Amino acid sequence: MNRLIHGLCLVIGFLALDALPAAIADAADSPPIVVVSPQKLPAGSLAAERTPLGMPNDYKPWIARLKTGELLVVAFSYGGVPSNELPPGTPYRERAVFWRSKDGGQTWGPREERTDISGREFSLNVLMDGTLLMPCHFLSNDAANPTGYTHSKLFRSTDQGHTWTETRIGPEGFPEKAQTSTDWTTLEVSDPDRPGETLVQFGVAMQEGKELAPRHVFLWRSRDSGATWDKSLVPDTNGWSDVDGFFSQSTTYQASNETLWHPVRVDATGPHWKLPVAKGVEVRSGDQDDRSMLWKSTDHGKTWRKHTEGGRFGSYGEMYSRFLRLKDGRLLLTFTVRSNSRDGQPLGLRAIVSRDDGETWDFDHDRLVLVHRNEGASGGGFGNTIQLPDETLVSVHSYRGADKKTHIEAIRWRLPADVR
Repeated sequence: MNRLIHGLCLVIGFLALDALPAAIADAADSPPIVVVSPQKLPAGSLAAERTPLGMPNDYKPWIARLKTGELLVVAFSYGGVPSNELPPGTPYRERAVFWRSKDGGQTWGPREERTDISGREFSLNVLMDGTLLMPCHFLSNDAANPTGYTHSKLFRSTDQGHTWTETRIGPEGFPEKAQTSTDWTTLEVSDPDRPGETLVQFGVAMQEGKELAPRHVFLWRSRDSGATWDKSLVPDTNGWSDVDGFFSQSTTYQASNETLWHPVRVDATGPHWKLPVAKGVEVRSGDQDDRSMLWKSTDHGKTWRKHTEGGRFGSYGEMYSRFLRLKDGRLLLTFTVRSNSRDGQPLGLRAIVSRDDGETWDFDHDRLVLVHRNEGASGGGFGNTIQLPDETLVSVHSYRGADKKTHIEAIRWRLPADVR
């Protein structure tokens, strides 16, 4: 059942006239983007304008350009409420934080902490009519979770993200106490029953339970911008079974020919993790070592099959894929290296380009290192990229600082044309 989440800002001083916006850091704090093994892109680094956002322990951001042209970033914050520095023993809470920019990411408004929007790993989807759909995950140990077990949720806003309604994923349609999961992206595809019209698709699944999970994969469909959903479509995922569901911590992209690309996260403890060329690799226990597998659909998501090379999509520790079709026709993939960095650079955000709308990818050449620092274990590296009308790119990501806490950064940059 949906319930209205009132748009109350709980951060003291958010509306104060003297609130200072975040500004682009000095050049000394804006290291360039490294280009590893240039082949088609120009040799050398790319200039980057970096803007720190938020406070320590803000984590895993996602950026979107609203229909108004305003930029919106969502992340989540964890620990005490309403700040992250309350005494030990404070109930654990994860909640959304937002930032807005009216000038294409040159400056950012104040941090808006929303304790009324509970969850983690939020994403932002902007529909053609301006509606925002924002999936998230909700942990069992979150003090705001009354069920006592992990599941997912979907938030919806029709006023540019100021107020939201909330829909729980499950429990109907799933086994008791199922850990439901979702795709981070929604898609507007051609409606087979209404020529010239579109419908919104949203991948929903469950985690845990290698026998039950394959039987609980759905493509929700909506003809009213996510206000209501037809939950009956069960896609053929070719028997996919792993620790994570088929639609779980994943994204889906629609190519210009309506082919759907879907990188699935492959767990290090699951049956699909070992790559054919890595026979001697030992199974690891941490999710930092997960990898990705690329799946393809040519019938609007009704059936799915692995792409070439058994679906191989990058290597160990490379995950969190996000797609962006650039104005020049190239397809940009922003992804995360959470372990096993094989390019000599810190763990964190990377980008590569496909020149045939996703059919082929080269993870070894023209590899862009967007992160410039990360101390110790991965700081998530979770992030994505958007493009502005003037072709400026704006990326967001999280990293771990010298204080061992996570931090968020926005990056403005440009991708040069191919020279070879």
